[in-house]
Amino acid sequence: MILIFSNENDLSTLGVAKRLKQMRQDVIIIEPDTSDNMLIGIDKEKILFKNIRTGRVFNLLNASACWWRRSGLGMKNFTKSLPKKIIFEGKDLSALIYGNKSLAFMEMSDLRDYIFNTLYKKCKIKIGNPNVMGLNRLEVLDTAKEFGLETPNFAIITNYNQLQKLDNISDPFVTKAIYNGIYNVFGKMSYYTYTEVHDKKDFEDKDIPLFPSLVTSLIEKSYEVRSFYLDGKFYSMAIFSQKNEQTKVDFRKYSIEKPNRTEPYQLPKEIETKLEAIYKKYNLNCGSADFIVDQEENYVFLEINPVGQFGMTSQPCNYDLEQKIANYLVYGHQ
Repeated sequence: MILIFSNENDLSTLGVAKRLKQMRQDVIIIEPDTSDNMLIGIDKEKILFKNIRTGRVFNLLNASACWWRRSGLGMKNFTKSLPKKIIFEGKDLSALIYGNKSLAFMEMSDLRDYIFNTLYKKCKIKIGNPNVMGLNRLEVLDTAKEFGLETPNFAIITNYNQLQKLDNISDPFVTKAIYNGIYNVFGKMSYYTYTEVHDKKDFEDKDIPLFPSLVTSLIEKSYEVRSFYLDGKFYSMAIFSQKNEQTKVDFRKYSIEKPNRTEPYQLPKEIETKLEAIYKKYNLNCGSADFIVDQEENYVFLEINPVGQFGMTSQPCNYDLEQKIANYLVYGHQ
């Protein structure tokens, strides 16, 4: 039995699951968005779940392999419903069960952590780390610098008037999310936050308080590199986004009419060695890293995403990463 903890309709998950089923493997995908798989109970040797649709009862501890692709477990996996209101002695105590700081959420969170950590210790073959589903972007930039990778200068500002005083930040400069930004789909509309370029003069003499915001120096690109890592091997792709104004700053602003040229790429061994050391520091055997190659051919590290999409690298470069991940989950190697 192979367990995949993911989100509903994640394309990378579906691609790997298809390969596993072609290999006649017993695959169970657990998602937080549906109540298909629900917890029945836990004892010393069992973490029992039941598939509501099929009636199948299965013990998570019997899994031969686990892949922490996305979050995987949510409130719907633990209870069918919560009461709409809690009234005690005439007082509305509904806040106890709703919201991220509610008692119900904290109970669910601790239970999820226990299940994940128990599986992580006992499962022989695993991809990802349930305790490192996301990395602090600022911390990883500091870590990359410690390991000898070049990184862009960054600062956090809380007022526009601070920009003119930042001598270590280029002009023009770049703004981006401290966390992962917005990535949401509502109906037929998608909403994203992108990396943007601004001139310092546009904010001169503006005394306007801000929520703490990340600014970095602008790196003049030759091209970008997205590199997928799986247990000691790198699968990299060069992205030539500079000839299109739409994608020049952020290649994620995809142009259907004028798509960026991409091709398989080999990072220098020195860069791969330093990058692998960072993965090992965070106890990760999988992830996606982004680099800018500047006009002097320097490799500038941007970030690591432990659960980043890899389809955009797999298909254009014919890496078939879906099959390599499936092989790893079955055999423990690629």
